[in-house]
Amino acid sequence: MCNRDSHGDELARSATGFIVGLMTMYAQVYSQFREAQERTAEGRAAALYSSLISDLSQLNFADADDRRAFPPTLHSILARHGLFGLTTPGEHGGLALPLQEAINLISATASFDVSAASTLVIHNFLALPCIQAAPHIPEQKHIIWGATRGDLCAFALTEPGAGSAPRHIEASALMREDKVRISGRKIWIGLADWARWIVCFARASGPDAKGRLVGVLVDRQAPGLKVTHEHRTLGLRGIIQNTLEFHDVEVPRSYVLSRDQDGWGAAASSMNRGRVGVAAMGLGALERAIQVAASYASHRRLGKLRMIENSYIEQLFGQMVLRREVVKAMLAASCRLVSAQGAPNVHLASATKVLSSEWCGLVADQCVQLLGGRGYDEGAPLAKIYRDARILRIFEGPTEALLSHLGRCLLSKATRDEIANLFRSVGAASVHAAAIEELSGLNETDGAVLIYAGWLTTLGLAKAVMSAGCFSASDCAAAAADLVSSELATLRTRAPTRQSVEVRDRASRTLTTFLEDAACSIRSPVLTDDYLRLVQYV
Repeated sequence: MCNRDSHGDELARSATGFIVGLMTMYAQVYSQFREAQERTAEGRAAALYSSLISDLSQLNFADADDRRAFPPTLHSILARHGLFGLTTPGEHGGLALPLQEAINLISATASFDVSAASTLVIHNFLALPCIQAAPHIPEQKHIIWGATRGDLCAFALTEPGAGSAPRHIEASALMREDKVRISGRKIWIGLADWARWIVCFARASGPDAKGRLVGVLVDRQAPGLKVTHEHRTLGLRGIIQNTLEFHDVEVPRSYVLSRDQDGWGAAASSMNRGRVGVAAMGLGALERAIQVAASYASHRRLGKLRMIENSYIEQLFGQMVLRREVVKAMLAASCRLVSAQGAPNVHLASATKVLSSEWCGLVADQCVQLLGGRGYDEGAPLAKIYRDARILRIFEGPTEALLSHLGRCLLSKATRDEIANLFRSVGAASVHAAAIEELSGLNETDGAVLIYAGWLTTLGLAKAVMSAGCFSASDCAAAAADLVSSELATLRTRAPTRQSVEVRDRASRTLTTFLEDAACSIRSPVLTDDYLRLVQYV
């Protein structure tokens, strides 16, 4: 019996060893398979990037900017490369790219033309995800397949009284049993007159509507939908932006994207992705501005030295490159810190968008200054970059609105844990604790305090990201972290204090006095209510 037991134990051990060995072998094979897949995907993405750069470099975006229309072949180039389905799943005709690779392509496109990159962000990050998240839409697969092949999709949220405050939307969607009737006006809608489909957000009305926000997919050719105005914008001249009038536009009830749920979640999710896209646009424009300015400074002579050899200008270029490294690392962090649904962290995305857009504008301005009169000449690339970069501080939430939101989230009891967890996830719990201590005792509803708290959050996250090994973008990460520390130190010299009622009243009186004096000396402008166009001076 002992021999049988011994033999049985030996067989069990052999079987166990065989199973363990089999599992180990399977794990090794699977690991090799995954590595091969990743190498293949990386190779495919690298080839796509290289091919796109080659094609874009042949286009004349300067003339397109003057004509206020894209180069004729741009749309077909983007469609041929599959860029109208950047992150869309393969079964729907998309490239199914990870977010990081998608923003790399957007950034590369922005280095040639911010308008072209804006098209990709609006279509891929704002509008198309709303459609993908609504499988109940009739012929959804057909619609998405067409979108990935170049049927442009627009995102209609902004209204005259609801820009950075979309909850104030007044456009109405009368909900009937089988139809929805949309009435209202949307302004500054990118791609609107070129789009095949428009994702429109409106306030629901009718029985049991409860005034919730709904997203509705609207055919651009739907009766009652009219384009009434084309906005002649300072920058982004290659992309069309329109006012849309909805006059009792009827669509099937099945085209309500959010069904019977509040559509605010879909709108907020799209805008969050859009902020990452805007940050990628800022990175591309910033990189091109540095490149153009450095090329000029390498040839321009100041006395016996070239401009680029001047110690002040050397330091200026050094700071520009470090800002680029911070933005690049923040984007990488936003792409890695995503939810289970693949959405970027909302607070980190906002901070990344703020930093990218603000620093892109700063670098573009510095580069124009370095080029002197040539920088101000419309024939030079920097003038275009300078104009295009300006909108990035407004798109998908103005800097001030995002900073106020970040500051409110940092201080509010309802959201402070979310911010604390974000700081912990990037290894910066101590930075968060210091910010909270610094803000203690200040009025949490004061506008100046919220902006300051938002900047503390933004720069604190940037410093944490640059100090974390997993997010370091290059060998100069330590120097970039020092730059952010310097920015934080400068910020703290402007820390808000408790303002008395007298101080605030004095500021109000100062403005009132100026307006009265100006009305007498240079007269007052009369502007239209809709687009603030000048009527006359009185």
